Amino acid sequence: MSTREIELRLPNELSRVEPVMDALEDFIAANAIPARCAGRLMLAVDEFLANAIEHGYPNGRKGEIAVHLAHAGDHLKLVLCDDGDPFDPFTAPPPDLTGTLEERRVGGLGIHLVRNLASSFAYRFEKGRNVVTVTVALADEAHP
Repeated sequence: MSTREIELRLPNELSRVEPVMDALEDFIAANAIPARCAGRLMLAVDEFLANAIEHGYPNGRKGEIAVHLAHAGDHLKLVLCDDGDPFDPFTAPPPDLTGTLEERRVGGLGIHLVRNLASSFAYRFEKGRNVVTVTVALADEAHP
């Protein structure tokens, strides 16, 4: 794997998310990813991981999650895989963004951001694994 891509694996434990996020921040900095894109991407990855860990493994079942991020010139490609229960995050309804923060239901913001920042996104369940693929065109994100 080159410095233009990174793959990280973690057990399905919330305590293991922070080191993954730190490694992704380092990758983003090393590849000069625009700040606006980086922030949205980090929020989306954090939400994908938290959702997979909290909802995809009932009864404390152990599992593994893989995060792959590639910088391919004019775009980023993010692939998240987990062996949790099948779930397509893109079928979730968009969050209600009306009202005050205190009135809003928690959750869904990361998926909402992905829908709005991604050039493309897809879900598939393959060989017992959830696979989420998100592509982001960097040209659209050059200016915050």
